[in-house]
Amino acid sequence: MHRTNLHQLKNNHFKLLFTHHQWYNIHHDAFFEALQLELYDHKNDLDFIFEHPLSKEALIMDVLVIKKKPGVQISKNIGRIFETHNIFEYKSESDYLSKNDYNKVIAYALLYSSFTPADVSDITVSFAVTSHPRELLKYLTTDRGFTIQTADPGIYYVQGDTFPIQILEGKKLSQDENLFLQNLRSNLTAADISKAVEAYRKLKSFEKKNAYMDRLVKANPRIAKEAMNMSEAAINIILEGADEYGWLDDRYLAKAKTIAKNLLLIGRPIDEVAQATDLPYDVVAGLLEE
Repeated sequence: MHRTNLHQLKNNHFKLLFTHHQWYNIHHDAFFEALQLELYDHKNDLDFIFEHPLSKEALIMDVLVIKKKPGVQISKNIGRIFETHNIFEYKSESDYLSKNDYNKVIAYALLYSSFTPADVSDITVSFAVTSHPRELLKYLTTDRGFTIQTADPGIYYVQGDTFPIQILEGKKLSQDENLFLQNLRSNLTAADISKAVEAYRKLKSFEKKNAYMDRLVKANPRIAKEAMNMSEAAINIILEGADEYGWLDDRYLAKAKTIAKNLLLIGRPIDEVAQATDLPYDVVAGLLEE
């Protein structure tokens, strides 16, 4: 897959840069979409840039950057600290945020300031994790002498470093205010998924890749099946866009099979799955034996 030219996207509200390996990285794709959903009310004020190029020599920063329009105030709890340039680092629930990860992202932010260029006072850094980052917080307070302030449930401000910094702990985020980020985990209930589906459906025009719903189903297959029986909207969301990426193209065959398996897992008929994914009937039937 070729790398997208940022300048070709300068007039879009959401600017995306992907490398081949990140295209298939469901965890980060889902987080990327979850952030856009969380900040949907400010979609015209923010540009989302995935894997920002630091220089013409293709020095790539493997984090997400959200650029805010000057003079705009973000009321959403996860965006209150936002300045013009806002750098995000995400760790899935199977990973943890170490002090080395923290220092690496701060280094990225300093490089970003140099190459963009942007004043350090106009940059913020956010870390998103699933579980409580106990060791990191201990390092920041004990070894670095910083102060940690709890701004909201699951939102911690790190005070004393070069940039305004927040740490988002997914498990403790408010489900009412941060439903999409809070549900990026594998221990959801059927009610959790149904609530997420209904909230997602309200923003359906915003959905492009289904990465978020795909992540929920893969992380919670048994519970997802129960939830799907409660809401046909979820089935429609997963089926939607099957033709968008051209499943007959060899590059997307694996993705088509993954979606087909998910649909079979939640009890959809073979012929319906075959029609939705453009896979031959016998190929879909064979997935039941894998």
